[in-house]
Amino acid sequence: MLAAAGRAIGRVAIFAMFAILLPAAAPAQSGATLEVQADAATQALLRDAESRIAASDAAGAWDLLSPREAEFAGNPYYDYLLGIAALDTGRTSQAIFSLQRSLAVEPGFSGARMELARAYFDAGNTDQARPLFLTLLDENPPPGVRGVLNRYIAAIDARPARPDARFAPFVELTVGHDSNANGSTDNNQFLGFTLSPQNVATDSPFGEIGAGFNYSRPKSNQSAWYLGGRAGHRHNSDASFIDSTVVSAVGGVSWRRAALFGRAGIDGYWAARDGNSNETYAGADLLVGRAVSDRWDLSLGVRAGALRYDDLIDVLDVNRLLASVRASYRFSSLGRFSFELIGGQDDEQRVGSPYGNDKFGGRLSLSAPMGNDSLFLAAGLLTSDYDDLFYGVPREDDQLTAVLQAEFRDVMTEGLSLVPRIRYVDNDSDVALYSYDRVEIGLMLRWMPR
Repeated sequence: MLAAAGRAIGRVAIFAMFAILLPAAAPAQSGATLEVQADAATQALLRDAESRIAASDAAGAWDLLSPREAEFAGNPYYDYLLGIAALDTGRTSQAIFSLQRSLAVEPGFSGARMELARAYFDAGNTDQARPLFLTLLDENPPPGVRGVLNRYIAAIDARPARPDARFAPFVELTVGHDSNANGSTDNNQFLGFTLSPQNVATDSPFGEIGAGFNYSRPKSNQSAWYLGGRAGHRHNSDASFIDSTVVSAVGGVSWRRAALFGRAGIDGYWAARDGNSNETYAGADLLVGRAVSDRWDLSLGVRAGALRYDDLIDVLDVNRLLASVRASYRFSSLGRFSFELIGGQDDEQRVGSPYGNDKFGGRLSLSAPMGNDSLFLAAGLLTSDYDDLFYGVPREDDQLTAVLQAEFRDVMTEGLSLVPRIRYVDNDSDVALYSYDRVEIGLMLRWMPR
């Protein structure tokens, strides 16, 4: 309500304060008058857009101006009007880009500075909005505008200097069935040898219990520390030799400033199989992204870590490096569709190990709200091209994975979620020993007290 009222009052005053002189031969000036050079067609375009904005037809102004951005970007008044139209139609990121562009050409253009302050305010970037509002107050605006500016500053000052820290523990119980609990081939022979039953696909019911926490501590309105951990044990009633215990942890910092966002962190896990330590991982990841419009985000991620196994199977030890490029489309506040390209390699650590490989692939994912509940769907394909021979044969694996999961929140009591999930894996390998498929169907109860 504050933002809408501020725009209505402030914008009328701004259009009165800033006469647009079209055409003009004199260079642009800072202060109360903005002078720009434009031909008759440009004058008509800008005046039409100004009239639509004044008539509260921001959508019409956006439809008029946005197709001409490549032609007119850099004209400070065009960028100003485009920024207003973007802001009033919910395109906050685009508004910030346009208004920053206007001020880059005309640093003294108070109208653009006022709209940019409002855009920052709407985006939650109050650390950037407040100094702009204060600067505008120093320019002795009319009383109506001054009142709007003071209300914005009061609203910012009334907010906590830093959001509260949040600690969220949880407990999980899962039951289900796994068609291939040990992830093995369904052939009982390989190269003329009979395989051990533990190396042949074994289906089994399973039960899993886990507990953990997520913790976030904001440093400001734009960045926060995060920390999380989980410990879980899974029992396979018909394949107990594959029972597993996993302890994992993650920590780092996330941030957002205007259209830019990112995170940097470390993570790792320790895993035991059938009661014996089996596998560890420790690594770091970095992600940097940018909102390229009000709906689309682009990001680049890099992950590096060391994967180590028990001494008896340390031939599997590798150092892993992965990079990803992701495009995400936000179709609602909680809804997102993403496409990700992945590439990298595993670098073998033991001399003579054949487990070094190059990886490349892609992944599609969809997160969609269903009222208070949610739906998640993902599918991906990852190819691992191994450096050396396996049993005298070159090896390349193509692994297809798919997950379908729903979460029904506050079932029976507050904080209790019901999470059904189906997971499918199909690993196609040049070496028959490593070809398998797997279907896991599970139902989880998760309790997260509030």
